[in-house]
Amino acid sequence: MAETQLKLNLASEENLILLNPRWPQEDFQKLQILAETAQSDRGLKGHVWIATSGSTASSVGATKLVALSKKAFIASATSVNQHLEATATDVWTQVLPHFHVGGFGIEVRALLSGARVVPAFKDQKWDVDFFYDVLVREKCTLSALVPTQVFDLVTKGYKSPSSLRAIVVGGGGLEPALYDKARALGWPLLPSYGMTETASQIATASLDSLKSFEYPEIELLSHAEARTNSDGYLEVTAQSLFTCYAQNTVEGIRHWDPKKETWFTTEDRGEVVGRTLKVAGRSKDYIKIGGEGTNVARLRALLEEAIMDLNPQWVMQVTLLDMPSERLGSEIHLISTLSDDDNRKIAESYSAKVLPFEKIRKSHTVALIPRSDLGKILWQQLKNLL
Repeated sequence: MAETQLKLNLASEENLILLNPRWPQEDFQKLQILAETAQSDRGLKGHVWIATSGSTASSVGATKLVALSKKAFIASATSVNQHLEATATDVWTQVLPHFHVGGFGIEVRALLSGARVVPAFKDQKWDVDFFYDVLVREKCTLSALVPTQVFDLVTKGYKSPSSLRAIVVGGGGLEPALYDKARALGWPLLPSYGMTETASQIATASLDSLKSFEYPEIELLSHAEARTNSDGYLEVTAQSLFTCYAQNTVEGIRHWDPKKETWFTTEDRGEVVGRTLKVAGRSKDYIKIGGEGTNVARLRALLEEAIMDLNPQWVMQVTLLDMPSERLGSEIHLISTLSDDDNRKIAESYSAKVLPFEKIRKSHTVALIPRSDLGKILWQQLKNLL
């Protein structure tokens, strides 16, 4: 996995297309052709193509690709290194795939700072025990994880090695309950906010936040700015901002640039106070049930709290979906791989934490909950199962 770092040439005008090698060959080739066509049409040089999470795509072949310049990755890495006070004495553990901005970004940060990168996958896959062994053996100082990986460390009861000084957590919201449990075990977590379109994080908790055990605020990094538009959505601009999108559609290959005067409108609601970014949640998570507004992401966080009280092992086996309702507009359904009896216990514990209109109105049992390589739920695939 350290191979990319050795071959990476940030000064080259060569374009890179980084796709998941485990995708079906037909879809892989479709996306390869998509990127090649788009970069040729737009005359792109020195760019890296990376897929978005694909959680809303109807198929792998319809996954949206993002073109990021190598200069964008350099700007991001320079800012992150500054924020983490990273130097050549640091040792990064690498457990994020290179075909995601988080994994590729680590390689660029290390290349610029002179730090060492230690791969910590087992047979190209995440293994919490193997990861922990690598951390201890190699005396690693920095890492980047997604909440699912943090959850696995907490479930195992592993305590942070003394050499580790910071872990950037991205790829999804880190719930306060999980943060508290991880910090109690000594893990130096820095929650962050970012996206593929900005070549990784643009806001991260400070190193000073580790002096406290309170859930930290996240601060905009030096290369990025943010504001809230009149509709309450976050808009961002950064030296690491993407160049364009590309996607296979029913009408054929499409590539476009949605930015307006260097500002990109995200799907997230939030506010900016000074350099502090306060993210309220994605627009699609805001629904109305019988005329009452609620945030599904918040309800999922409450579900996680309820499950942690019952059996932490269940967290990855249960989730909530907002489903259309002729009477109410939307309603909350429980999706689970567990038994009916366990689902009843979870629903009762969850109901005690929410308002009456937010309660679960139906439960669905599935064989599995589809997830991406980073543990994100593939919502469209999940809905298709139902």
